[in-house]
Amino acid sequence: MHNACVFSRDRAHRYELIHRFDDRPNPRLMLWIGLNPSIADEQRLDRTLTRIASFSRREGFDGFVMANLFTLVTTYPKVMRAHPRPVSAKADAWLRRSAERCEQIVVAWGAGGEFRARGPAVLKLLADRTLLCLGRTQAGHPRHPLYVAGAQPLVAW
Repeated sequence: MHNACVFSRDRAHRYELIHRFDDRPNPRLMLWIGLNPSIADEQRLDRTLTRIASFSRREGFDGFVMANLFTLVTTYPKVMRAHPRPVSAKADAWLRRSAERCEQIVVAWGAGGEFRARGPAVLKLLADRTLLCLGRTQAGHPRHPLYVAGAQPLVAW
């Protein structure tokens, strides 16, 4: 497996991960926006990205781009929230760039988007695009891909 990734020089922040199912030219890609990057890198997908790959295939895409509200690489949202700089100054520019290359955008960060009002800020950043989700939590947050059935349809955000 080979994923194209863009990290900060110290690899503390990941801006984008692109996973393609084959080497087709001009691939159709979906953008998924999660909370923060975990262990996925150039050589491996984590559980969340494996699930996102399944949803992306189901929707007829050739791969996906993964971006996040927060760019700090950690498997623990608690560590991300305690960090002095959980989102890089380059994050919004990378989100816009990722959005421009993708046909569809799926918001999927769960409840953590309220931290530092990052979810609303990203929704405003992408206000010119149609956003989808895998449904909403009872509190109205976009559901995380690990916590929905594989048959869950994408719906308008």
